[in-house]
Amino acid sequence: LAAAFAQSDVRQGYVDTAAGKVIMMADDLAERDAMHYAMVMEEDWERYISIPNIMDEDETAMMHAFAASRPREDVKERLFESLKGAGAVTRFCRQVRHLLLKPAWESFKQDYLIQAARDWCEENAVEYREP
Repeated sequence: LAAAFAQSDVRQGYVDTAAGKVIMMADDLAERDAMHYAMVMEEDWERYISIPNIMDEDETAMMHAFAASRPREDVKERLFESLKGAGAVTRFCRQVRHLLLKPAWESFKQDYLIQAARDWCEENAVEYREP
């Protein structure tokens, strides 16, 4: 589910509560195939829960949390400064690379998405297993 959350800004996903599976719609689905999946889900709609677009909704909050978690004040300051105004995501990613924080950022992001998946499962009464 955390991996599906990471793709939620570019692909629509669902949790099949009966089968305990995450279903991600392929980017290259033909219209006919997409309609087929929509019809299958509509027939038993109560078993499918749409996955929210976590990346668009929480990406900036995730970046601010990462910046706040940095132990060095000068690094925090540079990351927070990169998050001001238009183009913040691009500047933040550039700053992460410049400061050699990419592995730390990727690990933080994964942990953040796992926690978001736990919270979402609890809010939607979906059983889950820890990774």
